[in-house]
Amino acid sequence: MTSSIDSSRAQRREQLLLLAGRDHLAAELQHALLWRCGVAADSRILVGFSGGADSTALLALMKVLSMRKGSPVGQVSALHVDHGLRPESTEEARHAVKVCEMLDVDLEIHQLSLEGAPGNLSDRARTARYQALESSATTRQCEFVCTAHHAEDRFETMLQSLCRGGGAAGISKPRWVRSLGDVSLVRPLLGCARSDLRALCMRADLAFIDDPSNEDPASARGLLRQQVLPALEARWPGASLRASAAADRIAAASDALEIRITASFGDGDCHSWSRNMFRGVDVELSTAALRRSLLAFAEAVGVRVEKNSFARRLREAAEHASSNDEEPRTFEFAGGSIGVVSDAHHVRIIHNEC
Repeated sequence: MTSSIDSSRAQRREQLLLLAGRDHLAAELQHALLWRCGVAADSRILVGFSGGADSTALLALMKVLSMRKGSPVGQVSALHVDHGLRPESTEEARHAVKVCEMLDVDLEIHQLSLEGAPGNLSDRARTARYQALESSATTRQCEFVCTAHHAEDRFETMLQSLCRGGGAAGISKPRWVRSLGDVSLVRPLLGCARSDLRALCMRADLAFIDDPSNEDPASARGLLRQQVLPALEARWPGASLRASAAADRIAAASDALEIRITASFGDGDCHSWSRNMFRGVDVELSTAALRRSLLAFAEAVGVRVEKNSFARRLREAAEHASSNDEEPRTFEFAGGSIGVVSDAHHVRIIHNEC
């Protein structure tokens, strides 16, 4: 009986992997891993596997690539993080086991304990999830951690950042690759549509789980997913894909801006400058320089600052620093805990300890 079950599972695996391998997403994933994410041939990759349609499609496609000679994926494994925040989480972990057994992918289940700890629950869950991914990747000697963020995820993040007054760095997130401790976190599906990933699962008869919390319009992302993005896609089909491509251009502009800021005002650790450094400089550039240094200074002294809540005040500080007005001015942030002092000769960021 066991042999018959194993044979049936192997046949099923072969059929779905053949179908996934013929899908256009397989070629797009391979190209993105190589050219967008800088993944070398035969790399060991850990996939963050939630059991949803996006990560299920990603895992199947990664398994396909791991079977191809010269592919960027040499060995693929998976990590499922059980946050323990919903009654369904235990069953979702069991589902993850079944899918990985069927795909013949090594799976680790990581159980979190978040109840009762201080701070925003969503932020703590995200931080703990990435810590688990980094730890598992290091233990398994994987060079890369791979997640299933796609074009709509990126568009949602862009819209949230725009509405909150974010700058170029925030609008261009998430990026294709970033550091995660000693490994690299890659998101090779940023150029792919959610609908294509779900369609692949449906065609391959790959079971997946829908998390209802992702569709809750009471949350910012749920509202965007349920009401805003569908309206934009109906009016401009392919809007999410084009927005993701635009994010790449914004990212390049953001990197260029960072280089220019550093050349004019030093690195982010600087918090004191000659007033002359601001004169003759574009106010948008000096505002961006002050913002970068103010946020770094606030973190260093342990002051919580809402990143996108002080744009107007910060520009006022930059305008004064760039002007010929030598009357000393102090611009306060974070309830007065931090100030930008602009006098006749210097501009300084200070900490007003209570």
